Amino acid sequence: MIYIIDRFEEDTAVCEYGDKRLNLPRSLLPENAKEGDVIQRKNSVWRIDEERTVKRRELIAEKMRKLGF
Repeated sequence: MIYIIDRFEEDTAVCEYGDKRLNLPRSLLPENAKEGDVIQRKNSVWRIDEERTVKRRELIAEKMRKLGF
């Protein structure tokens, strides 16, 4: 399952995917993890899915352009 980092609240990463929500200790994520990153757990380790993160950011940027931002 993949999740998107919605925000950080102190030492907790609030992650969401659809209607699912997951609060993770920030220490379980890569040091460079940031809001909007797509993360995935593989072999008991949380990793940033770089490809999905880039595609998601491009999709959001395109939607913002269409809205005139």
